[in-house]
Amino acid sequence: MQTLGRILIIKPTALGDVATTLPLLCDLKTAYGGGAAAQIDWLVHPAYAALLEGHDAIGEVIAFDRKKLAAWWYRPTAFRAFVKLFKTLREKKYDAVIDAQGLFRSGFLTWITKAKVRVGFAHAREGASLVYTHKVALPERGKRMVAVDRMRALGTVLGTNSEERAEFRVPVKTYDIPDGYIVVIPGARWDTKRWSLERFAEVARRLIAQGRSVVLLGSPDERAICEELGRMDGCGEVINLAGQTSMAQMIGALAGAELVVANDSGPLHVAVALGKRIVAIYGPTSPEFVGPYGQMENVVRHEVACHPCRQRTCDHHACMKKVTVEMVWEKVKRSF
Repeated sequence: MQTLGRILIIKPTALGDVATTLPLLCDLKTAYGGGAAAQIDWLVHPAYAALLEGHDAIGEVIAFDRKKLAAWWYRPTAFRAFVKLFKTLREKKYDAVIDAQGLFRSGFLTWITKAKVRVGFAHAREGASLVYTHKVALPERGKRMVAVDRMRALGTVLGTNSEERAEFRVPVKTYDIPDGYIVVIPGARWDTKRWSLERFAEVARRLIAQGRSVVLLGSPDERAICEELGRMDGCGEVINLAGQTSMAQMIGALAGAELVVANDSGPLHVAVALGKRIVAIYGPTSPEFVGPYGQMENVVRHEVACHPCRQRTCDHHACMKKVTVEMVWEKVKRSF
């Protein structure tokens, strides 16, 4: 591989996906950080920029707000932003671009850069692989590889060593909460990923009974369910920060936690990236594919015939309903 002066990673969304791609960034820094170091940039949605800003391996964070830019054909401001982004990607003169998203739009942006080296998965969707100069083929399309390992495989084309221990190095701005607290995250983007709120409340009650402080985290959309949990018997002492933190503050809150108990969600993977001990509750998704890196033994799930369905709606929800409080509590106890 030729000497590279400037590299771009394209991984705009989502929170957990950006978190699990951080080891690829660190691998590139290790491979190209000495001597005349390469600059490594990242194209990401502004909502997730806090995971990258201040990272020791990042040169520049380039904002990509897909929803705003989607109005380019009828809204003049969006059109100008669209043109500006394309101009920026060309002017950077990237030597190599890694498309870690693998969709039509990310493939299109990869092509727009005109980089001589364009890397992506051979099995990328929506025709994205047509623009790559170097295609990474994984056994079974990576279905038996956890997300971190899949992302790191993309860097091997550029000479990175994916056999070394994975590093995340998430930038952290401290958040002012007393030490020794447990973070509980009862929400998730899919309803099918959500464990029973009543069972989360029982876990919170048991933690409080042991003298532990419980902090609830979640998005603004999840604030209502966290408020509902806080109103349940024995849960009046929980600290509900759902919908009240910026991304940087959420990272800070996770960084100070003694333990994180959560569904399969973006914040769960951020906690893993921060090196936090976790208890992860999984239902319709496969831990083998999107599990918590290095902490697979802390996954709680119930085997059902239809697993993994990856469905966002379900008429029986058996995979989550059959995860009991005792199953989760047993993992929690082992974490102390």
